[in-house]
Amino acid sequence: MDFLGVAREPLFSPGKVDADAAILHAVARELAAHGASVRVVDAGALPLLRPDPATLVFAMCQGDDALAWLTGWGMRGVRVINTPQAILASQRCRAIPLLEAAGVALPQTVLVDAGADVIPGLGPFAAMPLWAKRGDVHATQAEDVVFVDGRTALASALDAFRRRGIGRVALQQHVAGTVFKFYATAGGFFHGVVPAGAAAPSADALAAMAALGAAGAAALGLEVYGGDCVVDAAGAVHLIDLNDWPSYGPCRAQGATAIAAYIRAQKDGACS
Repeated sequence: MDFLGVAREPLFSPGKVDADAAILHAVARELAAHGASVRVVDAGALPLLRPDPATLVFAMCQGDDALAWLTGWGMRGVRVINTPQAILASQRCRAIPLLEAAGVALPQTVLVDAGADVIPGLGPFAAMPLWAKRGDVHATQAEDVVFVDGRTALASALDAFRRRGIGRVALQQHVAGTVFKFYATAGGFFHGVVPAGAAAPSADALAAMAALGAAGAAALGLEVYGGDCVVDAAGAVHLIDLNDWPSYGPCRAQGATAIAAYIRAQKDGACS
């Protein structure tokens, strides 16, 4: 076949199983509309498949087993978008150091061990309004990202993560402002979403969001990605989250067209 799509595991699509499936199948339809042979499978089917290097794989899966299979395929020359290495790099415990090393504008963020007595060592940072986020995969339930204000609330949040078996937690300084979601591809597509009741960002702020997203994606190796930015009262833009292949819900049709075009270009380049 020409293209193989791999769906995201339901565990990693909390409340968005249908939305995640919809963008993947929309991309598949776009590819098929150009005469390509396309198949979409669940992550659990990967052990049964053996694509050759002529097949380009586009993957939304995030589980360790699926990524291990994709890594093996990549070692045999199969092109995968996003690569399993980039998907793993999107986990916060890996992403934060990579983004900071690349100079991407993030609010102050500290990675901590939920099972250790870390608060005394944080100093004044522990008393700030913070967001406590699980440090491995992106949110699988509401409790994976919580707002805390003060040491007592922070201690309670870390204890809750520890009791759930989550060892690494990212503590990120809260930035007051308007949160904008965005969806993009390495091929240049960018779509910013204005939240209900908010004013549209300035052209400069929108350009800054696109540049931040692109810089962050490059640092992680992502090609199909989305995220969240905060525009503060002074107009400065801060990247607060970056995700591998989101659902593109507000721009599914445009996103699918852009993703499919990017995927086709990668296959054409590999074959030329």
